[in-house]
Amino acid sequence: MQKLVYILLLFSAIAHAQSLDYETITNSKPFKLSGQISASGVYYNSNLNQSREPYTYFLQGVLNVNIYSFSIPISYSFSNQGENLGYQLPFDFNRLSLHPKYKWITGHIGNVNMTFSPYTLNGHQFTGGGIDLAPSGPLKISAMSGRLLRATEDDEDTRTIPAFNRMGYGIKAQYQKERYTLGIIGFYAKDDVNSLTSIPEEKGVLPQENLVVSIEGTAKLGNNFDIQAEYATTAITKDTRAEKINPSAVSPIAFFFNNRASTEYYNALKTRLGYVVGKVNLGLGYERIDPGYETLGAYFFNNDFENITLDVTNTFFKNKLTLALNIGYQRDDLENLKANNTNRTVGSLNATLALSKRLNITGAYSNFSTFTNIKPNQFDEINDSDIFDEQAEDLDYRQLSQTATLTVNYLLSDKKTARQNLVTNYSLNDVFNEQGGIVRLGDASTFHNMNIAHTINFSERNLSINTSINGTYNTIGREESTTWGPTLGIGKRYLEKTLNTRLSASYNSTKSRTSSTNIVNLRATISYILKEKHNFSLNAIQLFRQSNTTDNLSELTATFSYNYAFGLKKPKLNFKKKTKAPKEENDTIKIQYRKYRYENIPKAITPKLIILPEKEGFAHLVTDKKSKLSKLTDQLIETQEKDKKVYKEIALTYLKSLNEYFDFISFYDEKVYEAYLKLIKEAREIDRQIRDEYTVLTGKINSAEEENTEDIERQKILEKRYKAHSKLLKSLLKWNLKPEDIENPNDDIRSFKKQHASKVFEMYQNQASEKTIIEYIEIRLADLFHKVLDE
Repeated sequence: MQKLVYILLLFSAIAHAQSLDYETITNSKPFKLSGQISASGVYYNSNLNQSREPYTYFLQGVLNVNIYSFSIPISYSFSNQGENLGYQLPFDFNRLSLHPKYKWITGHIGNVNMTFSPYTLNGHQFTGGGIDLAPSGPLKISAMSGRLLRATEDDEDTRTIPAFNRMGYGIKAQYQKERYTLGIIGFYAKDDVNSLTSIPEEKGVLPQENLVVSIEGTAKLGNNFDIQAEYATTAITKDTRAEKINPSAVSPIAFFFNNRASTEYYNALKTRLGYVVGKVNLGLGYERIDPGYETLGAYFFNNDFENITLDVTNTFFKNKLTLALNIGYQRDDLENLKANNTNRTVGSLNATLALSKRLNITGAYSNFSTFTNIKPNQFDEINDSDIFDEQAEDLDYRQLSQTATLTVNYLLSDKKTARQNLVTNYSLNDVFNEQGGIVRLGDASTFHNMNIAHTINFSERNLSINTSINGTYNTIGREESTTWGPTLGIGKRYLEKTLNTRLSASYNSTKSRTSSTNIVNLRATISYILKEKHNFSLNAIQLFRQSNTTDNLSELTATFSYNYAFGLKKPKLNFKKKTKAPKEENDTIKIQYRKYRYENIPKAITPKLIILPEKEGFAHLVTDKKSKLSKLTDQLIETQEKDKKVYKEIALTYLKSLNEYFDFISFYDEKVYEAYLKLIKEAREIDRQIRDEYTVLTGKINSAEEENTEDIERQKILEKRYKAHSKLLKSLLKWNLKPEDIENPNDDIRSFKKQHASKVFEMYQNQASEKTIIEYIEIRLADLFHKVLDE
């Protein structure tokens, strides 16, 4: 174990030996603070459930502190949720984490988690520190050190999870090149046997020690093949009190580990060989995990199985259908120790079908055994009144043996006045509890969930209405039950969409052979956004439950939340006394419409309003309303020194008369960007087609017994086309346009937008399809690109 510590110290020394770029530091902004903070209070009242606290608070936030080139993100989460549980857990509900960053160095301090690989350290929370080093060279390093579990005494409460104080240490080094990568991972964890006054052996809690070493790598073989592999070996001591003995098993890490009578060694191996040709992706995979394989760096782990799988991905019918198939053979009981073993064909299928712009179908099926914290019964989510119990739910894992989903999405209407959507869902979840490799009668559950939802959105009225009907049929052990119920929700926005309100009601009825339960769930939400940074929300949930087997339940949960997003820079101090301009208090007015806001005297506002079409780039489009705008302009000038109220009404009328142009400018920018992305996508597709044709033809020439002059000439032409088109594609990608580049364009794009705005505006007014408009813009973008390239 000391040798592993020496390795960790060596890497730490390398990390500390890096030099600082002081020139970059001095040229950077000295200070910037941004982030988001939130506070929530939850009131709870129930006529039956008295174990939950009547008032709970949550304080959460993220702070980003930038000092010159240093970046220090800080996240925290505090609550009184876990203070009065009545039992103990070996982890903290309250969390504070810092993630300082400087160039390619990122630190993780506090209550954090890191992932090295599935077989070593895999998302386990720890209290301590970690670091990621990702310089521009090929070597990348990550390391961590901290407490994985807090010492928790057994208080004889069945809900208490006793644990020793467990410390963990890990390092990952990876060498990355263009055609290959190599990596090595080391992880070590050990329980402190003296951290508990008494060892709860009756609960199976014993002091453990674990060392895991993993080697991973990837390589590209030619232009079409790639291979991935990871081999991991673990040494696990189930009881560190056992006597030390010489290792009997042959393991590459036995030399580094303190071997005891309770020490076992296990291996895990996963490989995949991939092949890509055209749009087809093929892969052959193999995975084997020894029975008993375990790492203390993960919460859950499947072992004792062997998988051989073949995966295929392809698209059909001009990319309208995408299929991803994974099929293989799985067996367990690798050492023939179980009374019953399992050999079965396993597989998964994912499919996406875009029949039209209105109709999309997606489906998936898998019979691989997996762990998930997703609730298999949809009504558990519908009737959940605690919106702050995610931490507990994140640890509530179930083992699924079979899952299937089917979603049909149909766009009923895409009008500007009303957009309607219909979604149908079906899901199947098989949940089982396995003990000793056997699923006993009564330990398996099957959930069939069905849902039909309709949504209509009146965008001009800021009103949305959604209705759904849900149904679930499930077998829990030997019991069968059905649950069904409708849901109705109405949402409305006010005050320029800053005030959002929503009301919803749901009813569901559950019946089985022995019980009957009816639940009514009422929800109300109101939120308000103040100056784009302050967000206030109030959420109330009232639940009524009637059952013939339990007492009737009435439960109220009310949550008030406040969220603030901020950004602070170094204040500019100026001690020179400024001469203040005389205030014209009686003449100042405020005018606000959409994103436009003016606060000044009317005489100063008028020029800004008149120049607005020119400023926004649509002055040349204003033809049909020119006479109306001219009249409004004259009225603005006429009333700017008279009645403020009349002037304000005329100004708002002037802005509203430009409403259609405001909408078009946003639409136009969006379609220009979509046309640019479409141009790149099609250029890449042509590039791929030329390359594939050249590859196939080259293979034909190399395997032919006699030389074919036509094929050789064709090969030369394709080679020239490929080189020319690759150069063209690289130049196109150098444009690297972003949405903000379209909104605030350079000379070329600005001229392009102005040149074609009239025609696109005409198509926009005539309600031409978005596809037609994008194709029109794309053709002209291609012309512009060729002109720029020739220059």
